Amino acid sequence: MGEIVRLVLLKLVDENLLFNGEASEKLKTRGTFETRFMSQIESDSDDRKQIYNILTAFELLPSGTDCDIVRMVCESVSTRAAQMCSAGLAGVINRMRESRSQETLKITVGVDGSVYKLHPSFKDRFHATVRQLTPGCDITFIQSEEGSGRGAALISAVACKMACMMGQ
Repeated sequence: MGEIVRLVLLKLVDENLLFNGEASEKLKTRGTFETRFMSQIESDSDDRKQIYNILTAFELLPSGTDCDIVRMVCESVSTRAAQMCSAGLAGVINRMRESRSQETLKITVGVDGSVYKLHPSFKDRFHATVRQLTPGCDITFIQSEEGSGRGAALISAVACKMACMMGQ
């Protein structure tokens, strides 16, 4: 996601809408804008100190408006990412409900990943969008503490098995 933000920022610089139309060499360098910067930027308070510090580390001299624009870009990209992930999962869940011919599907989903765990609003946006796209489904999300996708899948399978056993 960080690379997408970097490319959007460069486009805004090219259109003279950001940083007075001047990009630093560091901002022009592929892979320098890490996804963790998005989390820090979106977590910043109204004083914009965190945003300012990140941008000055990129050898930029941002104005208050520049900081606000960068935050909006980060929010837009992370929202889009959450929605894209949600669409894939919702498609699978809806397919499961249809194939089981159930009016309401109760399901537990194990989730893992640093963006899901660490980003200030990704998880909430992801949950909300999945639920919006899966009417007729009662979804419980479980965050894996295992640190791998296998851990998330295992938690989901165990939780589902336990729910089935308790329901009988």
